[in-house]
Amino acid sequence: MGTRCKILIIEPSVIIREGIAAILQQMKDGVELSFADTLEEALKFGQSELFKIVIINPVTLNNSKKNLNNLLTLYNKTNVVGLISNHYDRNLSDNFADNIFVTDRHETITQIISKHFNTTPAATNDIDNTLSEREIDVLKLLASGKSNKEIAEELFISIHTVISHRKNISNKIGVKSTAALVIYAVANGLIDVDSFTE
Repeated sequence: MGTRCKILIIEPSVIIREGIAAILQQMKDGVELSFADTLEEALKFGQSELFKIVIINPVTLNNSKKNLNNLLTLYNKTNVVGLISNHYDRNLSDNFADNIFVTDRHETITQIISKHFNTTPAATNDIDNTLSEREIDVLKLLASGKSNKEIAEELFISIHTVISHRKNISNKIGVKSTAALVIYAVANGLIDVDSFTE
């Protein structure tokens, strides 16, 4: 047997957490499980390299894009899989590598997790060859949580221009979501990851 796959499960329900753990421990490939009840508890683990896969119930994000950004920024070298157990903001789970539903069959769950044992999230592009200086300015402000209006005011440009820059940035680096843009900004040293964990 090779190296054990380290998996972090972020799930507040003990029944769901223990259920998914029991399924994962039966897999033929070895897994090493860690658990967190809340996002705050999960963020304390730090070091995205610790885990190959993070399984998270989007409920722990409290329908907050900022919480999602914090998670994806910290675990940007990890496959993040949603564990869907009830009603949530579906837009938040669009950013995950995959989703497991609490109603999924045993085989479906193990198949989804196995798929991510040997995959890594897509690599980002080299920022020096991609974005203009103004696009980098917009991306930095966007990643720091500023709205289109706030970015426009800070850079003395129109909201329409900010939206155009955002579209250009998304097209150039191949990502659409704000969370993915934040990950890109962190990975390329435009913003400091420590600003998310304070």
